[in-house]
Amino acid sequence: MPGARWITVGLWALLTVPFVVALVALAHPHWYPVLDMAQTELRIRDVWSAHPPLIGLPGRIGTIARQGSHPGPISFWLLSPFYRLFGASAWAMDAAAICLNVLVIGAMLWLARRRGGVLLLLGFAAVLAVLLAYYGPVVLTLAWNPYMPVLWWLLFVLAVWSVLCDDWALLPVVVLAGTFCAQTHISYVALVGGLGVLAGAWMAVTAYRHRSEAGTSRRFWAWGLGSIALAGVLWLPPVIQEFTGSPANFSILWDYFTQTPQQTIGAGEAAKLVLRHLNPVTLFSDRDGMTGSVVPGLFVGAVWVGGVVAAWRMRARDLLRLDLVLAVAGVLGVFSAARIFGYVWFYLVLWSWGIAALMLLTIGWTVALLAARTRTVERSPRRAATWLAGALAVVTVGGTIAYTVDASDAVAPDAQPTRVFGHLIGPTVASLEAGKLPGTGRDGRYMVTFTDALNIGANAYGLVLELERQGLHAGLPTREVIIPNRKVTPDDATAVVHLAVGPANIARWRAKPGVSQVAFYDPRSPAQKAEYARLRAEVVRRFRAAGQDTRAREVDNNLFVAIYQPHLPKGLKPVLERMLVLGQPSAIFVGPPVIDPADN
Repeated sequence: MPGARWITVGLWALLTVPFVVALVALAHPHWYPVLDMAQTELRIRDVWSAHPPLIGLPGRIGTIARQGSHPGPISFWLLSPFYRLFGASAWAMDAAAICLNVLVIGAMLWLARRRGGVLLLLGFAAVLAVLLAYYGPVVLTLAWNPYMPVLWWLLFVLAVWSVLCDDWALLPVVVLAGTFCAQTHISYVALVGGLGVLAGAWMAVTAYRHRSEAGTSRRFWAWGLGSIALAGVLWLPPVIQEFTGSPANFSILWDYFTQTPQQTIGAGEAAKLVLRHLNPVTLFSDRDGMTGSVVPGLFVGAVWVGGVVAAWRMRARDLLRLDLVLAVAGVLGVFSAARIFGYVWFYLVLWSWGIAALMLLTIGWTVALLAARTRTVERSPRRAATWLAGALAVVTVGGTIAYTVDASDAVAPDAQPTRVFGHLIGPTVASLEAGKLPGTGRDGRYMVTFTDALNIGANAYGLVLELERQGLHAGLPTREVIIPNRKVTPDDATAVVHLAVGPANIARWRAKPGVSQVAFYDPRSPAQKAEYARLRAEVVRRFRAAGQDTRAREVDNNLFVAIYQPHLPKGLKPVLERMLVLGQPSAIFVGPPVIDPADN
């Protein structure tokens, strides 16, 4: 149907508008990636190099001495062409993430039309527009590994549903989208694995039941073996790393998640977490679904179950199969969330919003089928379809407008590190290139070290990235898992470039003989310095009053760690987060390549 194709293209173009607006907004001011984002850009830069990435980004997996990473590198490989096309900058990384998400949106719209025609396409577009508006430009434009799979997960679920509808040509999409999710962030592994088994088993049973029909076996083996071959290619890099790398990442993942060293949240709390995300009201607010009542979620779940019963009575086979996929996804989601330990970050369950959105779609689909059986609709079905299409279009346009308005104010992440780097990196590069200090110059090999009282050394990884971007050879003496192929030790370094964050660390390095300070910046105004001192005194007092003297010391040694630990005194987290936003002074020093035991 040519008209349906143009409707699909039109919806794709409409939903692309906010991404274009966000991309323009993100072009200025320039931003400097730190921590995970710096590591991500370094991995993207390694694609097609002599040392291509074989595994994903490091995570809270294993120990410092034996740290594990997310399973695979597919996101780096798919981002790389767009990153190079847009100029290989921090902004280009945003552009690459946007390009992938726009392509996935187009694929989902095409798939929705393939499954249910124009009305299902319009219904899915409406739900998707609301979901995009909720996620917003931060989640949908940042190439951060917890954010990257959110739309790929939706595509994966739709593709699994298609296989259950005997559309076996979508099995390669199941493999590609599922691989992207599972390799990019570990929280999707159980979900993808379980639904992947469902798709494969359903396909095999269907092929066996219809084995006497002409072409069934040929189609089964063609799509099945082709998809297995695709999976083999996509999973080859982490397999190679397992047998050639040290430490072997799959082994770390297996050991860590079969022998979790901390108490997990358990199935009960996981079920509550998933139910909170079924509350549709949160899609129209700024709540993250991590707290609140489970009652709205229970209500939506009950309505959905009622819809399943109604669909069963109406023999709506495709709808029932989508309901089956969502039911299995929900059970797998509870299992996956039950394995969460430590601080329960919101990004660990971003997949739940996709399940919630599709549940709303199936509820709406069921209502539409029931309405179609009423006498009023039977008398004028075309008129009813027109009204329904118009209502769905209004929701789609409204969601797109909301997202576009949000996207027009999009800002790059890490505002404070960007401000700090803007003052530090220029003088540092100029000093190194001038070659006036011992061991410096364009041909120098720079060992980057850091002492960070603020944010677990986040800026140090950005420092390695920015020095490399300027054509200088830089790396860390340790943490090779975090920044692979960039290890620079005292034995092969010509100079140390040290990032000191916090007054005590800066003072200690200023007192070192043979060391020169090449850059300094304090992001705080006099009033903000006074505010920081006041807040620090309050925090230390409250920690000590709660008998948490170790936490009190962490305020000056590692503020980030002090914030994101369990059992904080009530009301203290916002105060600590405000201190993190205010920041502390930073300085960069250049000296002889010696590792100080006090440095990280």
